[in-house]
Amino acid sequence: MNWDDLRLLIVVAGHPSLLEVGRVLGIATTTVSRRIAALEAGVGAQLVHRTHVGTVLTAAGKTLVAALEPLALELEATVRQSAGADSQIEGAIKVSVAEGLVPLTLEAIQSFRTAHPGVVFELDASHRSLDMGKNEADVAVRMLQPKSDGLVVRRIGPVHFGVYMSSQLPLARFVPRGAGLLARLDGVVLGGELAGLKESVWLRSRVRAVALQTQTLGSLIDAVRRGIGVGVIPDELVRVDTRLRRLCDCEAMPRKTLWLIMHQRTAKLPRIRLFADHMTAHLRNASAPAGTTVAPEV
Repeated sequence: MNWDDLRLLIVVAGHPSLLEVGRVLGIATTTVSRRIAALEAGVGAQLVHRTHVGTVLTAAGKTLVAALEPLALELEATVRQSAGADSQIEGAIKVSVAEGLVPLTLEAIQSFRTAHPGVVFELDASHRSLDMGKNEADVAVRMLQPKSDGLVVRRIGPVHFGVYMSSQLPLARFVPRGAGLLARLDGVVLGGELAGLKESVWLRSRVRAVALQTQTLGSLIDAVRRGIGVGVIPDELVRVDTRLRRLCDCEAMPRKTLWLIMHQRTAKLPRIRLFADHMTAHLRNASAPAGTTVAPEV
């Protein structure tokens, strides 16, 4: 085994096929396949399952990647620091995230600027699709993996969805519980352009009535806190919010995958690369089990 092949496995984990991996790294697909085979021989286990539609990691591959990713981030940050690359980090970074991720993104920006005050940010939380090839965004976080060429795509981790109600409302007044509970409650759902989301359609079919439609996740969460109705909310955004009580999983959308995206051209810039590492670690901390942390690289 060698470190380059281990790092290659991390790239494979973030792409649907060896062809895409080759394009991102600028090497032949046969070279990617040969290096993965060599790594599997060294480990003594199959790490990548190849199918006619692409590649997926085996259980052994997922375990190895989970152990490697924090080491890779720490090593790359240490190398940059040793080379003095972090001493002159400055310039602008355009960040695009889903509206619900704004609070976590602001936390990441604040802690990053503490270490690098010369970096300024432009934050876009609109629903419109941005063209990263035209510099409309330097770093984007999405719940759909893009298929466009020329992008660097990093898997951050899962986002889980649950049904929440205000903790000020006593559960004892609602019977029966379990599957029949939602049928006795009103709901708060996303409307407008987001009305067709699976979680919104699912909740509409379960609750007694829709008390409120809103076009932003932030206002949905606030409405649920106030007791207007129950709503589907990403667990990672409200895990420490004592004003909310989790009732059950959202069966239609129990989880999604969060992806960090950069354009190949701008990903080479030190400030972009460093903030991407920092943002990745910050978002992973938000989804990590209680008592575990991933140190953001600053």
